Amino acid sequence: MKKFLQFAGIISLALAAVGFILMMATHAMDYAASNSLANASGWYSGVAVIFGKGPYEVSASVLGFGGTGQGTFEGTLAWNALLGWIFALAAMIILLLGVVLPLLKINALQKFAGLLNLIAVGLLVVGGIFLFFTVPAFGAANEWDNTNNWALGAGWVVAAILYILAGAVAIAPAAANFLAKKK
Repeated sequence: MKKFLQFAGIISLALAAVGFILMMATHAMDYAASNSLANASGWYSGVAVIFGKGPYEVSASVLGFGGTGQGTFEGTLAWNALLGWIFALAAMIILLLGVVLPLLKINALQKFAGLLNLIAVGLLVVGGIFLFFTVPAFGAANEWDNTNNWALGAGWVVAAILYILAGAVAIAPAAANFLAKKK
């Protein structure tokens, strides 16, 4: 357990980085609808949802005849996706400082290390929770009538979970210290 706590900052940073990459590289939202005559599917990329401009794809077929269209979405971003992205980026910078500065023997932030770690934990957890509300926020921002058959992309679900897990790992050393003092 002591080894884990010693490397909690690096582990948390790695989890957040993987989540960040997933957020940028995977589909933010997926669409799938079908009945006995027709099928339709589509997706918006993470970049399109975060920044309001990026790739998307739509496919439709009726009785086996149809096609696929791709393009660049230019519309309104989802506010919570952008905030989740910013929060994750800020938390990763804070975690990186927490890992690198002690190695360089720079004690300038020693007084504030606990506070900075708490800020990183808060940013990661809130950013992860924000990602779960992307579909309704994106639909509302782009004035969709409904978001039926739209779902959060698997990569974004995993990214949100990784952000929350990274926050839990980052708070583990402080929690262990608190519990040790309590005894």
